[in-house]
Amino acid sequence: MDETREIEAHIDRTRERLGSHLKELGDKVDAATDWREHFQAHPHVFLGAAFAGGAALAIALHARPTRSFVDDAGSSPFSVEAGPAQAQVLELWENIKGALIGVAGARVMDFLSELLPDFDEHYQRSEQRMTRRLN
Repeated sequence: MDETREIEAHIDRTRERLGSHLKELGDKVDAATDWREHFQAHPHVFLGAAFAGGAALAIALHARPTRSFVDDAGSSPFSVEAGPAQAQVLELWENIKGALIGVAGARVMDFLSELLPDFDEHYQRSEQRMTRRLN
């Protein structure tokens, strides 16, 4: 009888340890998937991703060919032609957008690398496959 009780006690202790380990694992999974916690820890990454997404959307929507709006008299209130100053401003804006998108992309990559083990390795493989398809 003592042996049976010892076995039952051992099973109960093992079950309690397993339960606590499962709870601890569940807490870690909850923490890893809680976007609010990640936002509080890395708000710049989320803001960068939001900016990059907005810029990409703006570029995609603006990529349509521009048209000149001509009224009945044949004059255009909106000129498609840009002067030298406007061209410099547009070039500056394109450079700023490129830099911000690059920084945001790098921050997102860093964040994902911290969050997901082996992300860099899988990303590089995916990038290599895409490069092979394009070539």
